[in-house]
Amino acid sequence: MRLPKDTRAPLLARAFVRKELGELHSVEVRDRVELLASELVTNAVVHAGSLVTMDVVCEASGAVLVEVADGSPVHPVLRETALLDENGRGLELVDKLSVEWGVREGGLRELEPAGPAGGADAERGSTPALPAGLAAVLGGRVPRQATGKVVWFRVSD
Repeated sequence: MRLPKDTRAPLLARAFVRKELGELHSVEVRDRVELLASELVTNAVVHAGSLVTMDVVCEASGAVLVEVADGSPVHPVLRETALLDENGRGLELVDKLSVEWGVREGGLRELEPAGPAGGADAERGSTPALPAGLAAVLGGRVPRQATGKVVWFRVSD
C-alpha cells in the first residue's frame, strides 16, 4: 500500500492492517500488528520524508510479516530513552512486541519522467527513454535506483 508522506499515513496504515488481517488472527495479534505498523510508518514519515509503502503478509505459519519501505538510506537505531523523553520509543515497542524485526537495503524505487525516445535528452545521459509499450504501462515514468530501506517485523500468536 502506498501511503502519503504526511500525518494521515499512520491512520491509513492502521486501517489497512485491520482490513488485511480481518478475522484471520486474534484481536491481540491484530492490535499488536496495528500498533507496530503505525510506529514504523510514523518513523518513515517523520525521519525519511519520502513516499512510504507498507506490505502485510499472512504467512503459512500463522505469523504476520509487515514491511515498511521509504526512500531514506539511514537505518533506524534502537536506543534507550529516559523516563521523560517525548519520543524515541517506537523501535523499542517493535523490539519488545514482535517475534523478530530488522532492516534491509532496498527501500523504494521512486519513479521519474522518462526522456523522449532517442532524443537529445537520452544523449546527454538524463533519464532513459522507454519502449512505447512499457512507457504506457508505467505512465511514461521510469524507476530510479533504490536508495532507501525496508524495516520489517514479524508477529505471531
